Amino acid sequence: MTRFVKRARRNRRKAVLAVATCAWLAYAGVCQGKSFDGPDGTLYLESRTFGSVEFVPLHDLAEAFGLTLRWFYEARRVELRNTVITLDFLANSRFVLVDKQDVKALKSPLLFVRGEAFVPASFIEGTLKPYYPRFQKQGRRTGGTRIVVLDPGHGGKDTGAIGYGGVREKDVVLDIARRVRSALVMRGVKVRMTRDDDVYRDLDERSEMANNVGAALLVSIHANAVSKDKRAISGCETFYLSKAQTVSDATTEAVENSAARNSLVSGWRFLPIRFKRLFLSRHFTRVREQSISLSRSVQNRVGAVAVGPNRGIKPANLAVLRNTYCPACLLEVGFVSNPTDGTYLSRASYRQKVADSIALGIFDYLDTL
Repeated sequence: MTRFVKRARRNRRKAVLAVATCAWLAYAGVCQGKSFDGPDGTLYLESRTFGSVEFVPLHDLAEAFGLTLRWFYEARRVELRNTVITLDFLANSRFVLVDKQDVKALKSPLLFVRGEAFVPASFIEGTLKPYYPRFQKQGRRTGGTRIVVLDPGHGGKDTGAIGYGGVREKDVVLDIARRVRSALVMRGVKVRMTRDDDVYRDLDERSEMANNVGAALLVSIHANAVSKDKRAISGCETFYLSKAQTVSDATTEAVENSAARNSLVSGWRFLPIRFKRLFLSRHFTRVREQSISLSRSVQNRVGAVAVGPNRGIKPANLAVLRNTYCPACLLEVGFVSNPTDGTYLSRASYRQKVADSIALGIFDYLDTL
């Protein structure tokens, strides 16, 4: 009886904690820019409040200080480093390890919200400040201002295709996307993930994330499957938006030149996505050509390393492409239903090879801008 009571109390405490945590995460302050005292002057970073604690995006902090960010998913560890300092964070821990030996306390553990990592803002002028002389000697990397959004398809209740040997599309593409992110971040590119865990995101959420952060491009990563001719059909292919929007340019010009333009801009985030597309028809026409260029860059690189044939780039009227305002493409890394493709995609070494090729394709495209 005593054991039963203890278990009931423990379960009740867990339930209360879970509810409290959800309530805390549900309350988040509006994103805003904030200045911080940096090694060589003032830093400006996005600041966001969760509960009563102020946070900044970990990727932005890494870029500002010229640090390379690496994710060790199996060990649940995040590492920031350059040639003069190393910072190790552990998931669910309020401590950071400096140079593998000095332990420093954080105001709060790392926070992961919708696939993005946040670190307490106090970490900058508190924990890092004593180490500023190192950064001044090192010199900070300028980094890019362009943001790349990676969209690992499916997730959560949506497993995507289940292929040869039971390999699941949602697992394969998430792992590849994480590896692509690491390769991009090491070159100073800002990256956002539509999901960084096994969670479900609907298509509108994925597009809106890219739209809201002003992304330079979006690459949606998927794996294909067929129900027939599984052994015969394999290879990688990349899709771009099939056609430009058909709303007349005159309508767009009327809106752009009207007195209502300012009110439309100020209330932009509240407009339904169909109205946004209406007002940006000319924008879509231009972006489609850029999307074709992006698709070709990515496909050329991936096609060169894929075990199956290079199936080229193709038009498709896909929602994640149709609703995204920046250049975008959807890559199918292979057919998990094919024994060869599926076997290789289940290997970490091959997924790394594919991820590196995707990153190179993205760099090829960015170099043309």
